[in-house]
Amino acid sequence: MNRRMAMGGDTSLNVPMREDGESQWQDWLQDDGPLQDEAVAEAQEADVRHEMLVDAMEDLNEREKHILTERRLTDDPKTLEELSQVYGVSRERVRQIEVRAFEKLQKAMMRLAGEKRLLAAY
Repeated sequence: MNRRMAMGGDTSLNVPMREDGESQWQDWLQDDGPLQDEAVAEAQEADVRHEMLVDAMEDLNEREKHILTERRLTDDPKTLEELSQVYGVSRERVRQIEVRAFEKLQKAMMRLAGEKRLLAAY
């Protein structure tokens, strides 16, 4: 500690870096990341959305959940052909089930958002 103190005292961030006085040390201390309150708000919103999605998925039957999850909620979505082989139906039928399940999920999400008063009143 003594060695650190002997090397020099504290310096203000408002001290000019050069003799021309154009820039100060504080000019170099900018954080380009999101503000802390914005990061917390985004994390809380993501948690609420995830909770609502889990709750809304309860309105779907097991086949609809599986197809929707495999087609839209995974990083490597399965093809209609792959899912048609799992269920022994045509690709078109899997697509129809996916569309119907997505519509049911949207309605459930809107209902839950209304219950939680997350929708703007128009």
